Amino acid sequence: MKSSSWKRIAAAGGFALLLALAGVLWLRQSNLVGPPPQNIDIEMARRESSRLAFDISYLDAANGHFIGRRRECSSCHTRTEIVAPQRFGFLNERAALTQEAWASEILLPTKCGGCHRVPDPTNLPRQSWREVMSRMTQIAETRGAPRLTDDEFHDVLHFYFTFSAEVHARLPEDPDPRASPLRFEPMPLGNPPATDPRDRPFLGHVQMADSNSDGRLDVLVCDTGKSAFTRIQNDNGVWKEEPLAMLRNPARAVLLSGKRNAVPDIVVACLGAAVPTDDPVGSVALLSSAAGTQFANVTILGQIGRVAAVEPGDFDGDGDWDFVVAAFGFVNQGEVGWLEKRSGTTYAYHQVCKKSGAVNVLPAELNGDGHLDFVALFAQEHEEVSAFLNEGGGRFQERLLFKAATPAFGLSGIRLADLDQDGDLDILCTNGDNLDLPTILPRPFHGVQWLENRGNLSFVWRDIYRCYGAYCAVAGDLNKDGHLDIVFSTLFNDWSDPKRASLLWLENNGQQQFTPHTISTQPTHLISADIGDLDGDGWLDVVACGMHSFPPFDRMGRITLWKNHGRLARGFSPQ
Repeated sequence: MKSSSWKRIAAAGGFALLLALAGVLWLRQSNLVGPPPQNIDIEMARRESSRLAFDISYLDAANGHFIGRRRECSSCHTRTEIVAPQRFGFLNERAALTQEAWASEILLPTKCGGCHRVPDPTNLPRQSWREVMSRMTQIAETRGAPRLTDDEFHDVLHFYFTFSAEVHARLPEDPDPRASPLRFEPMPLGNPPATDPRDRPFLGHVQMADSNSDGRLDVLVCDTGKSAFTRIQNDNGVWKEEPLAMLRNPARAVLLSGKRNAVPDIVVACLGAAVPTDDPVGSVALLSSAAGTQFANVTILGQIGRVAAVEPGDFDGDGDWDFVVAAFGFVNQGEVGWLEKRSGTTYAYHQVCKKSGAVNVLPAELNGDGHLDFVALFAQEHEEVSAFLNEGGGRFQERLLFKAATPAFGLSGIRLADLDQDGDLDILCTNGDNLDLPTILPRPFHGVQWLENRGNLSFVWRDIYRCYGAYCAVAGDLNKDGHLDIVFSTLFNDWSDPKRASLLWLENNGQQQFTPHTISTQPTHLISADIGDLDGDGWLDVVACGMHSFPPFDRMGRITLWKNHGRLARGFSPQ
């Protein structure tokens, strides 16, 4: 899970986004309208100058002709502020500048480009930029970096106010579930939600796997809020959930294959805290089945930043399982590294890269040299996907594969799949995280995309479908036409609209052209999804889990199974 739920922030400033704006914009003086005639009141001249400055810089910025509600500066500022040019007079030098000239004038790359790419004002609506600036001030203080002076803060803030739109354009509606060519039947799975409405489901991950070697798929569940790792099995037609281990905020689990006729081991990434922190509370747990059907819980890594993911792989080529680890951390802490198996349950940890926001680490042989590499996704301010090439001897070289143009992109997860079925691994990814600011607003650049593998570690970004809050995507042939389709869940959709989908599938025509279909609009807030033939009928089913940490709370669900009944029978009407 991303844990951008895990990158939730402390509350920054409120909705006073035009509070500083008017003080700058009112104080336009003679360089725009010239010195006032003696027979005109000086204060009135200042007001006229301010109105002209407002028109030029805020409403007509660089002839962008923004269409939005006109707001008078006096609606936010007092009379004293309006006539205080010594404080906000710098705007007189900005009003007629283009966006590029203004950015150059205030040295924007040096002020906002030290930790991440400089965001374009159009990345967020106008009302968000006050929160962004307040958040950046908090992070600078946390990292001990130089902070902007008040004048610099207001100068940068008004640059973003000036060149951003009042609101973002709305995405089209999600498809009507009744138009899907496949029939999906929903049913709750596992333990029911608590009866106390305040005890809301807060899960992190679900995965289908044959966890007891009986030839049937089970569902492994990371109940992050309950600090429980559980398994759901079919017991004579009844799905029952049983606890496997109590772990501190489990985030992701992976089954270890390779044991013949035995229950496989399971490795679990543990955040250690459900709220953001740089404290070393993360850990990796190995659940060993050496005692038969019961699992022995051994911590093989501790005292590290919050661990979001762990994956097995033989990285040193000695024939046993090592592990690659993504420690998300928070602001100052975060890294990727690998655990080298020494003997039994003894592992040596090696840091590969210190960088906050690691969400996924996926082992793969990427360059044909016989050494196991891995791909990593970094969120936070990085918003990038990197390959880490195994050079042998425990050394890895990072190669950047993709970096978003804005730190607000919201990368939320990646999967490896040969989407175009040309014999190499592509990267399926979602961007839909929305917890980097206190105010959650729908972002029209969220959605599903893939990085097409062109060979020689060259990946080309391809857009698939724009959807608010897209969070977890997985590829599989849902309609049995021989092409890989995509199922994805949404966590930060626009839940004020009851027609917005929480679960969708994208039908592949074989040319990587995808038609979207809605599976369900409830439960909402689905953070993780997986696919597999859970009922043994030959069709891939879908299981997903909810993380209900923010409103609305009217369509909650813990774990839901959507049975795939195949092509829609005539006369059938989905719920």
